[in-house]
Amino acid sequence: MTIVGGGIGGLALAAALDPARFDVTVLEAAPGRTALGAGIGLWPSARAALERIGAFAALRDVAAKLPPTSSLHDLRGDQLLALPSPDLRVVPRPALLAALAAAVPHGVRIEQRQVDDASALGGDLVVGADGVRSRVRGVVSPRAARRLATPYVALRGTTEAVVSADRFGEYWGGGKLFGIVPMGPGRAYWFTTQRSAPLPEPLDVPAVLAFARAAFADAAPLVRRVLADAGPDTSATRMWLAPPMTHYVRGRYVVIGDAAHASLPNLGRGGCDAILDAVTLADTLNRGGTPARWQARRLPPTQAARVAASGVMRLALLHRGQAARDLVLGRLGRAT
Repeated sequence: MTIVGGGIGGLALAAALDPARFDVTVLEAAPGRTALGAGIGLWPSARAALERIGAFAALRDVAAKLPPTSSLHDLRGDQLLALPSPDLRVVPRPALLAALAAAVPHGVRIEQRQVDDASALGGDLVVGADGVRSRVRGVVSPRAARRLATPYVALRGTTEAVVSADRFGEYWGGGKLFGIVPMGPGRAYWFTTQRSAPLPEPLDVPAVLAFARAAFADAAPLVRRVLADAGPDTSATRMWLAPPMTHYVRGRYVVIGDAAHASLPNLGRGGCDAILDAVTLADTLNRGGTPARWQARRLPPTQAARVAASGVMRLALLHRGQAARDLVLGRLGRAT
């Protein structure tokens, strides 16, 4: 088996496959990226999947709980809504990747290699865990080969600023979003999203930071302080989507994670769904099942989450103040 991509999904799949049944090679173009990134939120299902492959034990000491209540604020800092926090744990992305790498069996080969033509790869099964720019996705579905642009740019980073429990949460309004959550003792993970004119990639982090500082100049003091003190671990990315897909499997090719259903980050499920895709695919294959059987299980919820995340982003950025609160409560009411 050939796995394209040595990120969260690729490593989780390599760790979960039965080494007695599968000869596995992981191809990763840029291994140095494992040291990059800020926080990843892990929902209970993803934590359970990591437990099963022996990767969560190393994360227990760095997995931060959310405060008992999560708040939604407007950009000025006024609280609009407070709800019980979800059962989420936030871990540093490098720590998660290190834990997954440690869980990979010794017999798995990991090679540094750029894949430009996935159709030329060997292996009885080729799994694309190669993100939103996936080369494997075009083999699975030629119509979905190209990623889709969005008008959003995001910043992510960590801070050691002291944050009171009632200040954690998200700040919405006026085409901008800021969020901050705990990430271990004395640290917090923060993120912003705002509309932006197209910018050349790779993005220039200082330029995007300057743009964000100007855009959030009238925001709550916490928001302004975090952006002013943003450190060297800050990353800037243009938000891209995977096209809608009706299948994740074609012949000997499969896509998982962002290669299959990259979405906007508003549901906090990107890393979790990559883990779940990988572990459930491995479970299916370890039991002698087919990728098509796995697809029937994973395609509906992941495509639904892709659509839902875009809806939440529109709600966060297009509405402000009381309107946002009323819309959130209305959606919660319809869901119960």
